[in-house]
Amino acid sequence: AYQVKLTVGMPDVANRHDWQVFGAYKRIEADAVMDAFTDSDFNLGGTNAKGTILGGSYGLDKNTWFTARWYSTREVSGLPLSIDVFLFDLTARF
Repeated sequence: AYQVKLTVGMPDVANRHDWQVFGAYKRIEADAVMDAFTDSDFNLGGTNAKGTILGGSYGLDKNTWFTARWYSTREVSGLPLSIDVFLFDLTARF
């Protein structure tokens, strides 16, 4: 299993108008990781998948930001299966 990720923008989105965009490619072979330790959003938590993660964050106010992520996965081997997940998060830190 491996993941390659590129992030551009502020290192930490904590203030108004801070931004960050990211893209990643992840590949998890069958049984490469125990299912209990996989990312539950990528391929709905399973293994035997490869795909991309695209997203970004934007600061709405001090310690408040909005994040959107898109996960697109396909099976590495076996019967074809494709899963796409789109997530929105609104986070406030206090």
